[in-house]
Amino acid sequence: MPSRFQYERAVRSSELPSLSRLLALTVATWADVRTGRIPDHLQPSLTALEDATGMARASVRKHLDTLEGGGWLQRDRPSAAAARVKKERTRYTLKIPKGLAVPDSDGIELGQLLPQPRAADALAPEKLGHEAPQAGAGDALELGQLVTGARAGAAPSSSSSSSSSVPVPPTGAAVALSGRGEVQPLIDAMEARGMSVAWSFSAAEWIDLRDAVRRAGVPALIDHAARAWQAAKNQPYSAKYFLRGWTGVQAPTAYTGPRPVGPPSAAANYVAQMAAIAEELRQGDTA
Repeated sequence: MPSRFQYERAVRSSELPSLSRLLALTVATWADVRTGRIPDHLQPSLTALEDATGMARASVRKHLDTLEGGGWLQRDRPSAAAARVKKERTRYTLKIPKGLAVPDSDGIELGQLLPQPRAADALAPEKLGHEAPQAGAGDALELGQLVTGARAGAAPSSSSSSSSSVPVPPTGAAVALSGRGEVQPLIDAMEARGMSVAWSFSAAEWIDLRDAVRRAGVPALIDHAARAWQAAKNQPYSAKYFLRGWTGVQAPTAYTGPRPVGPPSAAANYVAQMAAIAEELRQGDTA
């Protein structure tokens, strides 16, 4: 299995279509720097790939097929039952087609080690922009490593250390923290109704969509989307097509009609009895 850097260099120098190249480099962002392996809890979903690339789901699937057919990716798909019951995802493995030469590194990549500069040494102009560790800080950081407030002069700990590193939250927790968790039921309901669209929004648009879910509820938004989907001349490819309409959907109004009449209360019975006694007294006076 190639390292992530080897894979990225091979993709950059390949003759893959531009969108296939974008998708391959995007998938590689979840891979370990040295091993090129994507951990199970970081395997990207189709929705994550849509958001990261800005491509529609149909395009993501098409270019995944291109990468798999060309020997750039291996996909291990779960069974339909495992995907539905256990929520298992497709596992992606980075590959380089057989016989393809991998270009040599054209510079110092993030994660490679640099000699610690002496205080009197100046950076050479050709090395500007390269990442160099601070004197006494130890090895250079790798992409994906987590720093846990090391003391001055102490080397940063490796991401593989379980005693000092901060655990990476699972994908579901990250979604909840980002605020998208409240919108996920709408995304799932759209998929269930056969309305597959890309979910790529700005931060302000995500907030508008979240507020619409809170205000009107998912069923009302789905009904509105279904009507808009049927009325569209061309099949919508992005959820932005529905956003303006969703922001105008209001919460269902509460029932304000007549209420059922219950049995009379004790106070009402008392008032009725007093009225009957007063009427009898008036009739006795007139007699």
